[in-house]
Amino acid sequence: MRLLEPYFLYAFLALVIPIIIHLFSFQKHKIVHFSNVAFLKQILQKKNNITKLQKLLLLLTRLLLISLIIVAFCEPYITKNEESIKNKKIIGIYIDNSFSMNAENEKGRLIDQAKNYARNVLNAHNESDEFIYLSNELQGKHQRILDYNKCLEAIDQTSIEATVLEITSVVNRWNTLKQSQINTNSELFIISDFQKTSFEEEFHLIDKSFTTHLIPINSYPKGNIVLDTCFLESPNHILGGQEWLNFYMTNRSNEDLENLTVKLIINGKQKALSTISIKAQETSSSKLSFNNHSIGTQEAFIEIKDPIIPFDNKLFFNFNVKVSNKVLCIYEENENKYLSTLFQDNVFEYLSYKVEMLDLSKLNQQNLIILDGITHPTSGLINQLKLYTENGGNLLIIPSDSIHKEAYKDLSLKLNIPEYLEYHSRNLKVAKLNTNHSIFKDVFEKQTKDTNLPDVNQYYSIKNTNFNSEEQIMLLNTNEPFISSYINGLGSIYLLCSPLKKKATNLEKHALFVPLLHNMGIKNILQEDIYYTLGNTKVIEIQNQSNIKQWRIQKEGTIDLLPEVKTINQKIYINLQELIQEDGFYTLTNEDQNKIISFNYNRLESNLATWEIEELEKINNQHNHIKLWKKEGLQFEKSLKENRYGLHLWHIFILFSLILLIIESLLLKKWKNKAHLELDTK
Repeated sequence: MRLLEPYFLYAFLALVIPIIIHLFSFQKHKIVHFSNVAFLKQILQKKNNITKLQKLLLLLTRLLLISLIIVAFCEPYITKNEESIKNKKIIGIYIDNSFSMNAENEKGRLIDQAKNYARNVLNAHNESDEFIYLSNELQGKHQRILDYNKCLEAIDQTSIEATVLEITSVVNRWNTLKQSQINTNSELFIISDFQKTSFEEEFHLIDKSFTTHLIPINSYPKGNIVLDTCFLESPNHILGGQEWLNFYMTNRSNEDLENLTVKLIINGKQKALSTISIKAQETSSSKLSFNNHSIGTQEAFIEIKDPIIPFDNKLFFNFNVKVSNKVLCIYEENENKYLSTLFQDNVFEYLSYKVEMLDLSKLNQQNLIILDGITHPTSGLINQLKLYTENGGNLLIIPSDSIHKEAYKDLSLKLNIPEYLEYHSRNLKVAKLNTNHSIFKDVFEKQTKDTNLPDVNQYYSIKNTNFNSEEQIMLLNTNEPFISSYINGLGSIYLLCSPLKKKATNLEKHALFVPLLHNMGIKNILQEDIYYTLGNTKVIEIQNQSNIKQWRIQKEGTIDLLPEVKTINQKIYINLQELIQEDGFYTLTNEDQNKIISFNYNRLESNLATWEIEELEKINNQHNHIKLWKKEGLQFEKSLKENRYGLHLWHIFILFSLILLIIESLLLKKWKNKAHLELDTK
């Protein structure tokens, strides 16, 4: 037997008190006068002997009673592992405080029960032990070793957060934090509902170097209706144009769902309404149609009503509506009538200028610039095109049949594209079409081998230089490029190898000409996501701006954050880390520029499938480093103490103390009654 608190043994000094009381009786005797005491002497001697025996028995009882109480306070125990008692331990406590822990069971909210379990873990260990507290947000103030009081404070302050953390990340962070305590025994307590989306199939095999305690908390079995994701069919949003919003929903319940209402809200007004039916445990897709009635950034969300798990009932998104796509054609002699006719669509705002009449300040306003048959581009034009493409503009280069080689060499160097070489006159044909190129998106349903492709009679060969961004759009039957695309900065450059003249090619009369040029006109290399996902999106990339003022993230005057900002290769990267915890619309601003961004909660928490107790028991039985706990409250705390310290015996000593106390009371009562009886007899 061992003592957990041996310093209580000093209390044995208190045994002197009853001994002193026994040796020096403070009872006052009453003197009674008798005429003859001869007959009393014999009785008095006999009674004195009995009284001494009674007092000795009472003294022994009291000494034993006090001794048992003292030993009980010393917390005696029996253990087979003495080292685990003496050595300090590092105790890790992880509370899963994701959205699913906001659910309830018959005992209340899961997060509140998790915090009680964590307090039990604290109370079951020595004050000399050290603690590491972890939760889903991985706050910096918790990323260190804590004492009992600091850890208790961290547990009390834990609340539900949007962050979803996989158990692998928890274990990795735990291992990092305890690295400084190399020779110290460590144990990790995981308190969670054990959703399978966060706890992978073999989560128990991540690290076997320490004991992992599993403390599962389960809610009532519930279903959930989830708005998974949404996207707009077209990347091009024009005033007055029709839009189609596609969305996916999942029914994670065991019952079929019928006639669920789905609403689309744009700028605070309902724009579309639909109903949807989904079979149990299935995902369904649908779409809503609406028209763009205003320009600028549109703040929108799609919404359903599901009271069980509300955080995934909305999907926020935003998109930018333009009046039109601006296309500028720069020509040298005669304007190409095919180009002017093609871009007369309402989707485009088409302008054309002779090169000598060009206002260079208009270049940065265009979505697409076409250099049509320019013989000798000036250095000023070349430099402006360089800036234009680097900042995200699209450029189509159509050569003349007599280019100035040195000027075009300078153009190719500045724009990071290959230069034109010799001009050939041969009867060739386009042989290969790259239908996977983004410029042909949604153009082909299928392509047959006998598809008629453009003829080419005159063309430039280009310098055979490898460019990382090069993509072939059309190849000649000589395997030479006819149309290729390149990336310069944030913009796209399309390089045509023939003039748009009848003697050179019939491309402008071919059926491919319209979709090819149309998609170049609406393509936006800076197309951005309509929303971001909390926890998944760490960095937002935006176009570089000359303004060097500090960027801020704001929300409705209630949130004002200063993110970390980096500029790399003309792109601005805004590091969000864990700054944003709520879904909704946010404004990214540097005073001169405002940008709306939308955030949604991670949908991993929407899948309520958890590890069943039977599955966890099987893991517990198969692996020595895993220990499953199913007890609650004080029983759980008691079991933890026994696990740490062995079998406690203090309650046995308390029980014997109570028995001795009862015995003492009975003896005193019996002797008192006997004394009264003798007096009555006399």
